Amino acid sequence: MKEEYDVIVIGGGSSGAGTARDCAMRGLKTILLERNDFGSGTSGACAGMISGGVKYLNEPEMVAMCTKEVVYLQNIAKHIVFRLPIITAIVNEIDLKARTSSKTDYSKYTAERGASPIMLLSTEEARKIEPKLSDKILLAAYLDEMFIDPFRLCIINALSAKNHGADVRNYTEVIDVIREGNQVKGVKVKDKKTGKVEEIYGKFVANCAGPWVSRISKMAGIDQPLRLNKGSHVVFDRRVTGTAVVCRALDGRSAYLFPHFSSTILGTTAWDIFGDPDDVETSYDDVEYLISSMEVAVPSIRDARVVRTYCGVRPMLPEWWISEDDATRNFKLIDHEERDGVKGYVSFEGGKLVIYRIMAEKMTDLICQKLGIEAECRTHIEPLPGSESDMDIELWAEEYTMPTHTVGRIATRHGSNTPEILKLAQENPEYKSTVCRCESLTEAEIRYSLRTEFATNLSDLRRRVRLGMGPCQSTFCNYKALTIMADELNLTPEQVHRDAIGFAQERWKGKCVILRGDQVSEEEINQAIYASIANYDNLLDLWKED
Repeated sequence: MKEEYDVIVIGGGSSGAGTARDCAMRGLKTILLERNDFGSGTSGACAGMISGGVKYLNEPEMVAMCTKEVVYLQNIAKHIVFRLPIITAIVNEIDLKARTSSKTDYSKYTAERGASPIMLLSTEEARKIEPKLSDKILLAAYLDEMFIDPFRLCIINALSAKNHGADVRNYTEVIDVIREGNQVKGVKVKDKKTGKVEEIYGKFVANCAGPWVSRISKMAGIDQPLRLNKGSHVVFDRRVTGTAVVCRALDGRSAYLFPHFSSTILGTTAWDIFGDPDDVETSYDDVEYLISSMEVAVPSIRDARVVRTYCGVRPMLPEWWISEDDATRNFKLIDHEERDGVKGYVSFEGGKLVIYRIMAEKMTDLICQKLGIEAECRTHIEPLPGSESDMDIELWAEEYTMPTHTVGRIATRHGSNTPEILKLAQENPEYKSTVCRCESLTEAEIRYSLRTEFATNLSDLRRRVRLGMGPCQSTFCNYKALTIMADELNLTPEQVHRDAIGFAQERWKGKCVILRGDQVSEEEINQAIYASIANYDNLLDLWKED
């Protein structure tokens, strides 16, 4: 007799991992399937801001829901949530009217989540706080917003799902949906590491695949269009401003500059796309649009060193004949039995990072209702892994004889689980060695992630522990990390080189579009290191697919 799950969750982004967690916490036999790595799609391609934003004031229900979810996240994921002060630079009369009219309406929401009210500042006052602001701005507004590490959010939801009994698998691609008559019975999957194909059966299939929802639904014989929208970002090598800066972009939308860990993120575009979401790339025009827009508020931004670009695809509701600015970022939970006459199949349309938890709650409510199970949601109460208790960084640093800065950086990723990593380093003093100087990343943390967080390659480690996300973009740290990974996972030399080349290729995709001036010379040095020291110019055939 074939094993059957109560729920098969497709998609390891925030909504999918959140749904798997909620289902498992309510006692459902659950499996989570992600075709690449957790957080490697839309969730990981955002800037991490968790708020409804002034942009959605015309949707009071949406802003109120976002506000409520921010408060929950501050409690259940406190170790990866942080606050940023934001200065909104008002650059012209049109901007002045729009920004000041929203001040009172939005302040009530900031108060609910413990943030500062919106305060209007003169140009001089604003430049005292952020000296890099242009002296030509008319006025400024100050507030603060909450941010989160989206990669860590996805992985700790997946870990929580596993801790509550769910089976959790990344690099497992759904290649078909098993349907008999009007009943979805399960899915056919392919293990992308081994090539093994198998069938997995379940009472319900929950499609949480974001921009790829339509593709999965097509496998089930269901037409489910979405409005896909591309958002590109530019990453600088350091914190180029002391505060976040928001201004009106050249086309009237908003552009933002967010300090983010040891870097700064400039975003975002909002272009509708009509092709395969797997094919989206940041273009030269995307970069110029963003830099030119922010240059009005922060004139020196063009002189800052860009190290990378990245983009993602928003899975918006299929609403047309309205601009992206007016399109809702709310979500719909689709019961395909009710809409399409197909049983055992549910999906999401739309949504955004900050409301992932309530999306998961609503989907789990529906599945429990259909299964006749009464179990209350606890995901807004029970802490995620790493937020179970308070952190004492100075005490830990002293107890385990580690630098306070290093311990602090580990804690921003692992929270109350940090002592587990420090204990590993204490028991194995050689594990205290620094692998990535940009991120204060130690060998102990890499080994911990490989052992406990489903990481199997360099890209996974980038998302787990920020390997290669600093100024050098992995030019130096990848070799050390590969050695550790080969030891932990018992990899062959061919597997090690294949991963190194694949990782370099992925880094290149984010760098090639921004190369200009001195950055061309810098990249030539990087290429020389790969070719002369690692000999990768003669090993490229290893990277090709079998």
